[in-house]
Amino acid sequence: MRLGDQGGIMNSMSLKDEIAALASADGADLVTAAPAGTYAGYIGEVSARLRETGASGKDYMLPSEPMAFFGDLSDVRRLLPSAKSVVFIGAYAFDENCDYGKTGNNLQGKTARTYAYYPVVRQIAEKVTEFIMKAGYRAIQGQQIPLKYAAGRIGLGSYGQNGLLFTRQFGSFAALRAVITEAELEPDTLEPPQLPCENCGRCLKACPTGALYAPYKVNPALCINPLTRREDDIPQELRRKMGNWVCGCDICQDACPVNQQLKPRKPDPRAGFDPVNHSSHRTLGGLEKCPDLAEMLRNGRVPVMQRNAIIALANIGTKEAKDTLQQNRGACSEALDDYLRWAFERFNDIPGRHKSANASEADMPRR
Repeated sequence: MRLGDQGGIMNSMSLKDEIAALASADGADLVTAAPAGTYAGYIGEVSARLRETGASGKDYMLPSEPMAFFGDLSDVRRLLPSAKSVVFIGAYAFDENCDYGKTGNNLQGKTARTYAYYPVVRQIAEKVTEFIMKAGYRAIQGQQIPLKYAAGRIGLGSYGQNGLLFTRQFGSFAALRAVITEAELEPDTLEPPQLPCENCGRCLKACPTGALYAPYKVNPALCINPLTRREDDIPQELRRKMGNWVCGCDICQDACPVNQQLKPRKPDPRAGFDPVNHSSHRTLGGLEKCPDLAEMLRNGRVPVMQRNAIIALANIGTKEAKDTLQQNRGACSEALDDYLRWAFERFNDIPGRHKSANASEADMPRR
């Protein structure tokens, strides 16, 4: 059958195979089709989570109230009334362009590399969308549905106790994108991966902030990953628990025995941070590789990243860390004076590290 014939389901099955071949050739590691529909259960889960945690839109890094945003995600037909199918496109996002040594030496989480693969799956999805439209069907692409929830519903992955979706091959490090189309594609039959979560609980025990307050439940207001990207103030009690993470956090993922079996891939050259097409990237420019803390205080970094570097240096607490902050504090945004003051006070509070009897005038922020 030829692309563009519209003679029924057999023709659409052929189109599905061509879509899979195109996406795979362009670098997709996961390609699967599912029926388009509503995700009413998703709204119920989100509503319950908001009640339990008291989280707000800012905790989810949303421009509006959570229920308004998540409500728009719950039905693909709001975006395309004639939608019949959803094509899920995924890329393995655990690559070598990050420091994957001991967690204590990490600054940028593998989680951040997942964000760096959004441009990869977006570009693949754009090609698939164009391909489907040339075949005579309407199609749109984006992240306008609850991707991980929907992927879990069709068996593409299973949720771990840390609230993250685990795929069979790539653990919790898969970047996803969706193409919604009116083409009727035969759904794939998938067997979700079986996870060893029931008698494990390592991720819950490892979380330093208590963000994993129950199995499969996450409080975004306490999770270090969104904390490092949020632009509002971070409470002092959480700053101390952030360690030296400046972008993302891997603690619960590194504790997982499933993820411990993974090997990093070679980087896709399209991976990176693209604030033009991804609003969640607006604070992440220049973080393609694991950053240097001194460099993060200089070179016109956005205040969010300067703030994170200040917190990390204070938590490291060594004389070298203090000297680095003193030498570069003049490059920091004036809006961060409270963080600088807190950091120099923290240097004097850390037993067994660099500590003086009292915070001297020289320790305090000065411009």
